[in-house]
Amino acid sequence: MSLFLIALTASIATFTALVLWVLVHVDRTRRRQHARLRRGLAQTRAAALEPPRRVIRMEGDRGGLTARIEALLAQTGLNVAPSDICIQVTIVAVAIYGLAVLYAGMNPVLALGLAVALPVGLAVAVLRHARTRYQAAFTERLPEALDIFARGLRAGRPIADSLRIVVETTTGPVQTEFARCHGEICLGTPLPDSLAGLYMRMRTAEIGFFAVATALQADSGGNLVETLENLAEQLRERRKLRKKARALSSEARASAMILAALPFCIALALFVLNGAYLKPLFTDPRGQVMAAGALTSVTLGVYLMARMGRPDV
Repeated sequence: MSLFLIALTASIATFTALVLWVLVHVDRTRRRQHARLRRGLAQTRAAALEPPRRVIRMEGDRGGLTARIEALLAQTGLNVAPSDICIQVTIVAVAIYGLAVLYAGMNPVLALGLAVALPVGLAVAVLRHARTRYQAAFTERLPEALDIFARGLRAGRPIADSLRIVVETTTGPVQTEFARCHGEICLGTPLPDSLAGLYMRMRTAEIGFFAVATALQADSGGNLVETLENLAEQLRERRKLRKKARALSSEARASAMILAALPFCIALALFVLNGAYLKPLFTDPRGQVMAAGALTSVTLGVYLMARMGRPDV
């Protein structure tokens, strides 16, 4: 029994350390990418980027869960208040805790950890998925919006009128974000400053390219129309390359989905055929610990497979 507990403790510690290492590695990679884009913007338009940086520092100084949820909701396009999300997560946590303790007979301590981790993780996953979809929809329509913007400038219209044409002829996230830029420019904000704020909200490589190119043209002069047209063409080529990479990695993603669903399908089949066979996993403390370790390992494996099947183009 002691050897079993030692092995179980060692496995849990190993899984925990591996999860922490993966999270730290992903966070560092993301921070390096954002730092490179911020350095490019800072070198071309340092004065323009100073106000957004102050805003970010103020949001970071405020801290707290509400500020982080607000910052995440601002990047998703969802009209949901942070208080509503907290209330819904609390209700789901209470329901999971009650079902786990009263119905499944789990240990109250393990049930409490499950009731806290599962709703919070699900809410974060949903918000990040919404942010990814919002940014993907914006990036998908950005080349066409740049073409409309460039044609307006080529026709002799000022920047504000050209942006207004983009807002009137587009839909979705592109319309929302460029409408905000149009409002800022109408209030006297320079175009590089407004685009720098757009990048701080969206944090995509395409917007970084757009902001840097526009800031360079504002500082050194040049043909902004030609720059926008060339940038739109480059973004189209980047979009084609991303779709090609996604098609080539479709087999790996399908395999990841099958491997991720296999343990749950087998558990469901065993529960239907012989429910008593899986009962010790819910009633016995050792089974509960083993089930928690299995779920942790499966979750980590699904995450790693999803990251490996996601091309970074």
